[in-house]
Amino acid sequence: MLKATGYDIRLVIYEDAAIMVCQAWSVKDLRDVLLKIVKEGPKAIIENAKVINEYEVAGSLDFPGILKPLSLFREGNRLIMASEWAHGVTLKYFAMSGAVSLRVFLKIASGITAILEQLHQKNIIHMNIRPETVVVVPATMQVYLTGLGHAFAMNEDRRQTGNIPLMEGNPPYMAPERGRQLDGWIGAGADLYSLGVTLYETLAGRLPFLAKNVLEWAHAHVARAPLPMDDVSPEIPVILQQIILKLLEKSVMRRYRSAAGLRADLEACLKQYEEQGRMDGFELGRQDSCGPAGTPSEKHPEAKGSYAQVLDLEAVLRASQAFSEEKDSLKLLSRLMTIMLEASGADKGVWIKSAGGELFMAMKLDLKRNASLWTGFLPLDTCSEVSPAFVREAAISREPVIRSDAGGGQFDEADLYMLRHGPKSALGLPVLMQGELQGVLYLENNYTAGVFAGDSLSLLQMLALQMGQVHALTQYFEPSNPEESYREPLPGSAPALTNRELDVLQGVAAGLSNKEIADRLVMSAGTVKVHVRNVFDKLGVNNRVKAVAMAAKLNLLQTKGIPQMGYVQDEK
Repeated sequence: MLKATGYDIRLVIYEDAAIMVCQAWSVKDLRDVLLKIVKEGPKAIIENAKVINEYEVAGSLDFPGILKPLSLFREGNRLIMASEWAHGVTLKYFAMSGAVSLRVFLKIASGITAILEQLHQKNIIHMNIRPETVVVVPATMQVYLTGLGHAFAMNEDRRQTGNIPLMEGNPPYMAPERGRQLDGWIGAGADLYSLGVTLYETLAGRLPFLAKNVLEWAHAHVARAPLPMDDVSPEIPVILQQIILKLLEKSVMRRYRSAAGLRADLEACLKQYEEQGRMDGFELGRQDSCGPAGTPSEKHPEAKGSYAQVLDLEAVLRASQAFSEEKDSLKLLSRLMTIMLEASGADKGVWIKSAGGELFMAMKLDLKRNASLWTGFLPLDTCSEVSPAFVREAAISREPVIRSDAGGGQFDEADLYMLRHGPKSALGLPVLMQGELQGVLYLENNYTAGVFAGDSLSLLQMLALQMGQVHALTQYFEPSNPEESYREPLPGSAPALTNRELDVLQGVAAGLSNKEIADRLVMSAGTVKVHVRNVFDKLGVNNRVKAVAMAAKLNLLQTKGIPQMGYVQDEK
């Protein structure tokens, strides 16, 4: 355990790789204090900067709910800050120690919101609201906010020193605008969103989204709907669920505009519950207003984007890792497409390949439905997964085409796909190599408007080009003669199989396994599996025996050289 000169550490409250927070006894002052101790290591410089920031911000505040810093001193290369001790526990521990009643929950939520209201009135954004930075005193239900190392003030002088903490954060609790353009500013709404995640977790006992890494968390906040609270806690009143979901709105403009409006609704719920034993519905945000720290007309471009750079770096590292790890080209393509969706904030992606002067749908990944990659080769005009006109606009102009909110009338009335599906955000990104069009990457988000921005597409272009090259090198449905191989079959004629699919079909008819076919055709077994699945779909069958029988009936097989042997069972 770490030590601090002049202090007797009694209880560790929180600890990670960079810091330790503990209760300690001050030998000099003969009192309990809260110590935040920075650990030696590669993050010590950043953590020291955050401790200094917290010491200055908290020291400038004088209202209940903020633990007053007492001293800041250095030991070696690390800083230690001593603050007032509140005889409390973190909200995380408090919630884990037993079920939180609705009355207690409302008191805690109102207490947190009241502190936030005062912070925002002083133009200070906390930027680190989560269960570990909320302290609850069980005996009195008094609430305190800690973790002000990420805080910054909404003015020119303090915002510059506050930009460093924006590089970091706790991904499960970070507002969508922290990593995306969206409404283009970071303000009080970021704190309210983080509070929404915190309150959701306190009530439901789980986070509103599931993710495993930084990129997945950023994607979830932008492109996924929160998990239903009823699945875990059906007894949660509907009005409380509505309040939390309003806090979790993707767009700043759709959330509560101020902590004051949220506090009024929470207090109304508490009053109903104490007087009637229940909470009835009412119009939310009736006393909402836009405080100084939440004025949407104030744009702060220098207060955004730093965390987006962290996400871009994570995407590049994950793509490099995928190239170094995956031998199966299908798995590599799936990982690259997934990284692009997560990095961009899309929930659906389609790769439209340019071949022989025509456009073909070559790959699709839809995270709303499942995480399996579809690969094939369909003429663009026969594809129901994208708008042909939208994609062609990007292909012809050689410029990104961005649309936001179909419901807002930004799509052509003749564009049936856009009118029918109404994506909140859509992007058509042309991908060029040495001036030649390789294809168009189509991305859409069905939850959030304004996700795609023209000044942040270079990473996507790079990843899309890499994916397109992998797709071409592995010969996924590459047309040798597009006009001949991909024309629509006449009624009653044989389905249009690609040359590669015909080669695989020959192997199936010869009784070869996927691995044997892969070895013969110099491709991966995963690629063969995709070809076999597409052959089944085109022939309208569901197993190898039926596929060979149908192929023979349609004269698709070269009978010369096919050994007479038993068929291999379908490989799952």
